[in-house]
Amino acid sequence: MNRFSFSRRNDFATSESGISAVEFALIAPLMAVIYFGCIELSLMMTLDRKVTGATAALGDLTARASNVTNSDLSDIFEATRMVMQPSDMSKADMRVTSLIDDGTDADSSDGIDAKVVWSDACGSLSALATDATVTIPANLVPTNGTIIMAEIEYPFDSPIGFFFQNQKDLTDKFYLRPRRVDSITRDTSTGTVTCGFTPTPPP
Repeated sequence: MNRFSFSRRNDFATSESGISAVEFALIAPLMAVIYFGCIELSLMMTLDRKVTGATAALGDLTARASNVTNSDLSDIFEATRMVMQPSDMSKADMRVTSLIDDGTDADSSDGIDAKVVWSDACGSLSALATDATVTIPANLVPTNGTIIMAEIEYPFDSPIGFFFQNQKDLTDKFYLRPRRVDSITRDTSTGTVTCGFTPTPPP
């Protein structure tokens, strides 16, 4: 009886049947983490590229103009919205600003303190006040020259919520010099600016 029990224990200790199931049980949670993490990260990276493309379009379309009317700006916002499709553009906050370096910032080691010529925004971003100071990277614009600054913010809410359980704001900013004139003027005398969508009201 003792010899039989010892033989049974020895067979159990050396048996390899079921080892694959044990290995799978150990590896499966890690594989699930990697799988869902890759999906979530790819969704965020895809949206981030769209934000970058839309910000570039917002700045480029504005920089091509010589004078921007309310109707022109509405068309620019609408075209930017199309770049973001099929993402919900109503969640995006956009701002386009014309800045001038008036040469008053003597120390440009930490950037240039440019001043706002005009600014317009859609969503929860507010337009910058005229003559407000904005620090931009050095060597982007010559003294007394102007530059267009385009900004977009977009909240990323993961549909999976595995790694990114809280909202993550994706932001981008582009600087472009005017293409046709030294300084792009802003005409607000006729019409109103529409964003091409209904922005989500700020909380």
